[in-house]
Amino acid sequence: MRPRSAWLVMSAAAMLSLACAKRVVVEVPPRVDLYSYDMIGVIEFTTESKGTLASFATQRFVEALQEAQPGIKVLELGKAEDIKRTVQRNDLSFETMRAIGKHYNVGAVIVGVLDVQDVKPRIDLQSMITSGSVSADVKAALTTRLMEAQSGATMWTRSSQTSCTVAQVGVSGKAVKFDAKDPERAYGVMVDGLVSELTQDFRVSYVKQ
Repeated sequence: MRPRSAWLVMSAAAMLSLACAKRVVVEVPPRVDLYSYDMIGVIEFTTESKGTLASFATQRFVEALQEAQPGIKVLELGKAEDIKRTVQRNDLSFETMRAIGKHYNVGAVIVGVLDVQDVKPRIDLQSMITSGSVSADVKAALTTRLMEAQSGATMWTRSSQTSCTVAQVGVSGKAVKFDAKDPERAYGVMVDGLVSELTQDFRVSYVKQ
């Protein structure tokens, strides 16, 4: 290599190294700022599946919210049917969100639907005899919405889905029941995966510049 060519190559490499060395990590704020609401009400997620799966998913979601944005005030409102009776409404329309906001003094309300489909039990006679439950392959999807209480408008919505195997599923005829004594061990991985994907918009992220 000629001396001039070698010098040019070395200069280019030095400039590239210098440019890379100057790259900094920049914090990107969450897409959704939950601190803008004085208090957020969370209605227990609904599902057609029997058992405690919905309440377990709701609790995990609340934990993820407060981990993503520490210090936010969350009021766990309970089941939708109880809330509708309290505010004397028949649905969860935008008018109902306004009524909930006034009654519970919350600035926003989060609702969610957990849909579990294609449940395929894995029959294990020993497990059925000892615990009355089996493991199963399932497809699950969780959809949540953040609704402003003052207007009833949807401010944010997102869905996540997964396919996985869960344990300690009760089977009675064609009915499947998610009522494990240890939900963390039985379907914690499934729920945490769904919740983690959903709550990305509430988390700080980092990019290199």
